[in-house]
Amino acid sequence: MSTVAEITRAIENLDVKQQARLLKELPQHLKISPDDVAWTHLAEPAFDFWDNPEDAIYDHL
Repeated sequence: MSTVAEITRAIENLDVKQQARLLKELPQHLKISPDDVAWTHLAEPAFDFWDNPEDAIYDHL
């Protein structure tokens, strides 16, 4: 059985295209309901106000 640290390292070693695919497919592997995934996507625009030059310094924390 893999540990979380081993899985994390494996994900970090994927190329960007593979990481994007994993991100798309991950909810079904984690047994997250489609409704829960939809709610997170629906909520994303609520945080758009933080995407501005004044707050850019915090983007990499």
